[in-house]
Amino acid sequence: MIIAIHQPNYLPYLGFFDKMAKSDIFVIYDDAQFNKSDFQHRNRIRIYHGWKWLTVPVEKKHIPINEVKIRNEVKTWKGVKWSDAHFKDIHDNYKDAPYYSIYADELMRIYKRNYEKLVDLNMELIRFLMKAFDIDVEIVFSSELGFTSKSTQRLVEIVEALGGDVYLSGPKGKDYLDVSLFERKGIKIVFQDFKHPVYKQRYDGFVPNMAAIDALFNVGKMPE
Repeated sequence: MIIAIHQPNYLPYLGFFDKMAKSDIFVIYDDAQFNKSDFQHRNRIRIYHGWKWLTVPVEKKHIPINEVKIRNEVKTWKGVKWSDAHFKDIHDNYKDAPYYSIYADELMRIYKRNYEKLVDLNMELIRFLMKAFDIDVEIVFSSELGFTSKSTQRLVEIVEALGGDVYLSGPKGKDYLDVSLFERKGIKIVFQDFKHPVYKQRYDGFVPNMAAIDALFNVGKMPE
């Protein structure tokens, strides 16, 4: 049983879904500490001269991700609500992409809803992309498991509780995981070896590691 664990990022990139597709159970680490420098409330889309950040305005506190509230009162300098501005940026830059029209209405409905918490918005987008990429995997929220330990010990306890014998880690796990804790429990660690595929984007040149909607709108599936 392969278990993968990841924070609920905003509009995650393809590597997130590659990890998800290779797992039997995918744990949403929703009670990890919010990190304003990470991708939990922002990601990038492709635009004509490179890329652009889309950032959800949130209360930037040192609290778990699942407690982070969206600042829905925030508007752009033109007086447009942040969510409408995000969808407009997506629409303007992908409206001529081959597969955009297939998914535009559903995505627009997501952005038209009001979300109090960041995790709820992120999960709506994650489930939208799971469906679009035809990924069928069991989702479990770490907060529902009730563990309070820290770092590697927390990950070990989650994998063990779910009956996992393989932990699929992101490549950066090599820098911080205490592998011995997994070994003591007979759990094998596999580090994700994700090589970003190259595909035809809406604009000339190729820029990797965009939000996964870039691949969806341009290719219509998970590119290999």
